[in-house]
Amino acid sequence: MSRLPDGADWDSLVVLYRTANPESLQRLTKRYGYKSVDVFQRAMRRKGIKRQSVVKEDVERIPYPTIKLIPFIHRDTERDEEDLVLHSSDWHLDKITPDYNIDIARARVNYLTQALMKIINLHQPIRKLWILDTGDTMQGENPNQGSKIGEAGHSAEIQIHELAIPILSQMLLSLNQAVSKVEYATVPSNHGKYGKEANPKTNWQTMLVRSLKLSLVNQPNIIIDVPDRFYQLINIRGFRFFMIHGHQVNSSQGIPLFALRRKMQEWYAMVGGFHYGLVGHFHTGASDTVNSIADYVVSPPLVTGDEWALEVIGRASIPKQLCFGVHNKYAKTFRYELQTDEKYLPKPFNEPEGIVKV
Repeated sequence: MSRLPDGADWDSLVVLYRTANPESLQRLTKRYGYKSVDVFQRAMRRKGIKRQSVVKEDVERIPYPTIKLIPFIHRDTERDEEDLVLHSSDWHLDKITPDYNIDIARARVNYLTQALMKIINLHQPIRKLWILDTGDTMQGENPNQGSKIGEAGHSAEIQIHELAIPILSQMLLSLNQAVSKVEYATVPSNHGKYGKEANPKTNWQTMLVRSLKLSLVNQPNIIIDVPDRFYQLINIRGFRFFMIHGHQVNSSQGIPLFALRRKMQEWYAMVGGFHYGLVGHFHTGASDTVNSIADYVVSPPLVTGDEWALEVIGRASIPKQLCFGVHNKYAKTFRYELQTDEKYLPKPFNEPEGIVKV
């Protein structure tokens, strides 16, 4: 005869019933004389007792698949040899603004030189250093190019021989200590224009480079390339770099990326193709693609406080210059935006690390 227990036996049954698996339910049904498990469970429900959900002990647990780690190789051999390229632009040596003058320019070039030395040490072995200068190294003296009285400290002749050549020579000779070869190339630029009445090829930037080459004539490991046209096409480890100042592009509504891209596409066809374009002039950093093969980058300037950039472009970059590695296989590799003045370093927020809720 079926009968549920009472007292302590009932309390024990409740505990067993609530967590019993199918086999245990069969045993309890038989022990208390019920015809079937369903009848036994109905009797327990009439007493207000319900079973708890139980995971079967025999359920197969599927672990995560075995993960094969990709080995981390601690290199005890040399890295692949690369070249280092500095894309410098728009130093405007001897320009005077509220926060720029020749002394600040010298300090920034020294800071840049030391930063390049750190990069060379970090990425050894470096076969060769290329300095690709996209122009406006000096302020010039043409009033139609922003060099009105009071905006430059000296004449163009003094800017070349007493300012630019000593600064550049110190930089090139210092860096030649770290690499076996240094090659410097530049392009004519708008602040180098002598005047409207002069031959278009008469350019202070070109005169500067010719004089620099003469001043370093006894330095066989420093190569100075004198431009003979409005652009330069440089082959580095098999990859073409197209250099141009950028004043040939009409600016409208700020950085003329659309106009510059169109010009770059035309120049790409003109020279038979290139991999990378290097541009200056616009005093703010930018980049874009020419097509599926080539891209270009606009370098920030060394000069700051330039009203032309704020008035015409609408913004101006902090004083940074660009550098990157060139590999035989991968072309451009590591890339850095090199700060030249600690005054412009970003200021951290005074808050704990981690996710910030605003």
